[in-house]
Amino acid sequence: MLMRKIFISSCLILITLVVASYAGNKLDVIVIDAGHGGKDPGTMGVSGSKEKNINLSIALKLGDLIQKKFPDIKIIYTRTTDNYLEVHERTEIANKNKAKLFISIHCNHKKEEESEKNGFEIYLLNMERMPEAIGITLRENMQLKYQQAARDTTSTFIYNSLVENGYLKYTENLSSFFELNLLDNTTLESRGIMQAGFWVLLGASMPSVLVETGYLSDANDEKYLSSGEGQQSFAKALLEGFNEYKLLYEMN
Repeated sequence: MLMRKIFISSCLILITLVVASYAGNKLDVIVIDAGHGGKDPGTMGVSGSKEKNINLSIALKLGDLIQKKFPDIKIIYTRTTDNYLEVHERTEIANKNKAKLFISIHCNHKKEEESEKNGFEIYLLNMERMPEAIGITLRENMQLKYQQAARDTTSTFIYNSLVENGYLKYTENLSSFFELNLLDNTTLESRGIMQAGFWVLLGASMPSVLVETGYLSDANDEKYLSSGEGQQSFAKALLEGFNEYKLLYEMN
């Protein structure tokens, strides 16, 4: 595992040095999004846990850890209480505050026809699978109406998509750092880094990832993610991944 991490990290450093050489950016504003909330509980665990509560707890823990380590970074939460936001409102918050990074926290649940699933997944935007991705998104967000998803003008939608596509390399690096640190610092398995067109990613005009922390349909995942210790370990792993990403993002 250690050799694998060193090898992959070395490759990522070489890649990111090229990308960061023309960026010269300072990672000073980030948005942490706790998925679902309020009237939308998200998925339900086998023992009755609610996704919205786990999402919020991990999001707040992550923000607190980042703030303590990097007091100069402005942390913006899409929600800090059990309130409901439309999907498009979440990325609007990030865009209006000119955030440099958008992290969305969620939990997963297997479909009835699927075999047992467990472990975390990390999603980034895939423009080439847009029709399929939109279908996934609409199924994931039952409360989202087609009219709401189409509120943005075509030009705004295309602009945001192109901007996100331009930052794809940053997003890929962040996803890899997250995965490696989650494997090293939690007991959860990785189901890999995947691509989809979640609206919460499509609307963000900055590098953005969606983290599915685990499957609440799996008793072990649910127990881990429902515990304070598990949530703190997950947040610390994301912090370590963020720290590595920040160093490379700001490198001249």
